[in-house]
Amino acid sequence: MKPLILPLILSASVHAAELNPSHISPDANWWLHADLEAVRDTEIGKRVVETIEDKQGAQLRAVKRMFSINPVTDLAGITLYGDGGKDRAVAIIQGSFDRAHLEDLVAAADDYSSEKKGQFTIHSWTDKEKRQHAFFAADDTLVFSHFESLLKTAMDTLGGTGMDPDPFVAAGSTAPFLVGSANLSEVEMDDDGSKLLGHAETLKIAVAEAGDRMEGRMLIETADPADGERFRKVMDGMIALGQLGNAILRDADMRFEARAEDGGRRVNCTLSLPSTTMMEMMEKDGAFDRIGE
Repeated sequence: MKPLILPLILSASVHAAELNPSHISPDANWWLHADLEAVRDTEIGKRVVETIEDKQGAQLRAVKRMFSINPVTDLAGITLYGDGGKDRAVAIIQGSFDRAHLEDLVAAADDYSSEKKGQFTIHSWTDKEKRQHAFFAADDTLVFSHFESLLKTAMDTLGGTGMDPDPFVAAGSTAPFLVGSANLSEVEMDDDGSKLLGHAETLKIAVAEAGDRMEGRMLIETADPADGERFRKVMDGMIALGQLGNAILRDADMRFEARAEDGGRRVNCTLSLPSTTMMEMMEKDGAFDRIGE
């Protein structure tokens, strides 16, 4: 169970579920926010929680007894961001947990040390031969990074001014439970990922459930209008191929649009389909069976 412990703790505590842009460094080249409270309210989220509890109930209860956290039901959200370097990320984690208990657990980890910085205490330890750093910004807010320099930058951001609100976040019909953005030219990618995305400057995504429908939005920005038109055609083609290869998707009440804007430099894509259709597709694919494996 030991390899599971710290990841569960460090990804389990989130209080303010909606994205707070002031928490993200204005120098971040990518960011991602998951509103886990909202996820649990979706039909798919309810099924995922039920499946995990059925398969991992005994282990979850043991974690709860040991760490005062149920990593499935006690979470509300998590914000991640980075400067674009590989694995260089900050996690801002909030939630209802026993801070003193978690601090005691971390203090007992290998090679533990602490450093006072203003009103905060940076906790550092070694896990799987890798140095970890974290501090509590408040009793319900944990900030975590593998890189101490990024952690201190995050500390300065929380005490000052973060990034400006992104209009894309609020552009949909309802608040997204998953939303993110990346300045792709500044993000280190594997070769496979850079072949296509290397032709785009910015990528933004958002996923929400509005009423009984799942909604997805994507924005692609390019320097070359011709590349924007190519991306639009790619998205149309991917939807068409998906419908040809999946009878459920072909017969579904799906609404899709990919439109070019700003002379072709921006491509806005929207996709909507019933939540029941998404559930049916996941059932057929065996997605729920793989959860918890």
